[in-house]
Amino acid sequence: MNLSHIIDRAATYFADKTALVFGRQAYSYRQLQKSVNRIAAFLVKEGLRPGDLVALYVPNSPEWIVAYYGIIRAGGVALCLNPVYKRLEIEHLLKDSRPRLMIVSERLADQVPNRTSIPGLDSILSFESHPVLSSVLESCDRPGGAPPAVHTDADDACVILYTGGTTGTPKGAMLTHRNILFTAQNVCYHERTRPEDRSLCFMPLNHVFGGNHIMNGIFYGCGTLVLHEGFDLDRILASLDKDGVTRFYSVPTVYIRLLASPENKRYFSSVNYCFSAATSMASEIVRQWLDVYGLTIHEAYGMTETSSLVTYNHLYRHRIGSVGTPAGIVEVKIVDPDGNTVPRGESGEIAVRGPNVMKGYLGKPEETAAMVRNGWLHSGDVGRIDDDGYLFIVDRIKDVIITGGYNVFPSEVEEVLYTHPAISECAVVGLEHRDYGEAVTAFVVFKEGFQLSQAELVAYCKERMASYKVPKEFKPVDHLPKTNTGKILRRKVREIKSDTDALS
Repeated sequence: MNLSHIIDRAATYFADKTALVFGRQAYSYRQLQKSVNRIAAFLVKEGLRPGDLVALYVPNSPEWIVAYYGIIRAGGVALCLNPVYKRLEIEHLLKDSRPRLMIVSERLADQVPNRTSIPGLDSILSFESHPVLSSVLESCDRPGGAPPAVHTDADDACVILYTGGTTGTPKGAMLTHRNILFTAQNVCYHERTRPEDRSLCFMPLNHVFGGNHIMNGIFYGCGTLVLHEGFDLDRILASLDKDGVTRFYSVPTVYIRLLASPENKRYFSSVNYCFSAATSMASEIVRQWLDVYGLTIHEAYGMTETSSLVTYNHLYRHRIGSVGTPAGIVEVKIVDPDGNTVPRGESGEIAVRGPNVMKGYLGKPEETAAMVRNGWLHSGDVGRIDDDGYLFIVDRIKDVIITGGYNVFPSEVEEVLYTHPAISECAVVGLEHRDYGEAVTAFVVFKEGFQLSQAELVAYCKERMASYKVPKEFKPVDHLPKTNTGKILRRKVREIKSDTDALS
């Protein structure tokens, strides 16, 4: 079993069909397959061994896709890094994962750490300057055989996606061939994917939603992926019309923005399916979208550690406000703090079991054991299941902030803020926000004699972290609530008001 067989399967049945659209570029399944083969053969020649990690630090692009499947075909493990991460963030992940090779884009070269600072890294390869990688897509019509067969077991890791789970610093979730193939099949079945479908994707492919749900789902269904590097509303709207998109995948913030301009409905003439993920969608938005655009917004519950899909709303009977019923053979239960199943309708922690549950966290057996107990993954999310089996998300147990579909870990932001000489103490929390779901908000205590503006703090943060992690607002306070041992109480921080107005 090998995840890259998704491309082989589609190339067997639909060799000349358009597999991928990226701007003015288009590639058939035959072309995609040849490019994947070429990269896999190159990596094997470079000495890549089964199980070796290859870091992929490239923006959304055809190059990202062929490298992803090429790494996996060669028996390697694709370590998918977020292209908006900065040097210090990338260095931390590389030191944690210790990949053998790294494939990068020249556009991100200034954020690539010094090779000597990364233990075990043999080489850094650039898509733009390396003689093989730079021509892999242009030469995809040249004759060339498949690479040597590399055996992989279903439960071998093939992709690592970094996540903080529900709290703390990022951890590498090891997803197996079985995990991702099962999810691709599950997505295709529940969404009724057909070869005629054309799915829009502007979500980052390194994210479980963009890569596992959208990309692998549409390729398994032999459809067409209409890929964008990121979100640009004007380009997205133009693409919906020009590229004949039938499936619109997005996050709540985008649906809210589109509802503010109902005249954009004209661009959705070919769209027959809408899906939202990454954070919960307010029921009122779902109702408004149906009224204005005439389309149901389908939702699901999932997480990186479950390779995306756990529940789906819904194949047969959509229920607004719910994230649906268990997808396929995935099992879901609600448990109390002792792990006992609670009665229907009562709230508790969501636990998941199935072939989609990760192999574990890379190099972190204790964290894995805490997350997966007796075969059940304990999500850290609070939910309830009604009498009809529909799951409703109630709250999150831990402190992770979900803003615009991204997970932000407060400790990461706080560590950056603490490096500023003017800040004495800080606490970062997520506060409810109409557009973002939650807004990253920093409560800061300045050292005596210091006072910084909002603009100064934003600029400081933007140089040191991905833009979505930068607090939307900084609130100055005289002190922060603490336990008697000096630990800051986040739950109390959310309740306090700034001693002064937010910085201007």
